[in-house]
Amino acid sequence: MNYIQRTVMFILLFAVILRIDTGSEAPPSSTDHRPELQASPLPQMMKGSLWETLATVSYDPYAPNFVPIFSDTLNKMNGKYVELVGFMIPLSAEKKQTRFVLTPYSLGGCSFCVGGGGPESLVDIYPSKPIDFTYDPITITGRLELLQKDPSELFFRISKAEVMDKGDVKNNLDNTY
Repeated sequence: MNYIQRTVMFILLFAVILRIDTGSEAPPSSTDHRPELQASPLPQMMKGSLWETLATVSYDPYAPNFVPIFSDTLNKMNGKYVELVGFMIPLSAEKKQTRFVLTPYSLGGCSFCVGGGGPESLVDIYPSKPIDFTYDPITITGRLELLQKDPSELFFRISKAEVMDKGDVKNNLDNTY
């Protein structure tokens, strides 16, 4: 399956998942184009955030597959524990997610379609225990992995991930960025 087929399948799966009743209010419809429902990055996407550092990755957009070229800063972060705030993109139709994608863009719109995001705005998350799906932003801590040849064509993974309580965000972990 090529990149375009995988992307179409991902978008279709994402559209189906948004219709799942998670106990939250219904997601906006695809015909609702109010500005407040468009994808917009979190304030943490601003200067000095980990999202800004992740955006330093480059790649050849015309190559048959995305192959990342990591900056020296990113290479130094490989294997280190990080803290990242973002929105969940569920990869299953379950309330408890055992794997999901984190993005700085709200689910009001697709980050690729309206937010201007690319592969640098998606992080594959493997939690240490299942995490309840939410539409609200969450803070994740875990070990950052740079993915050179991932079959899903994602550039980053955070493994051993845990959700931090709003009042318990760690800012000074050893080896944390």
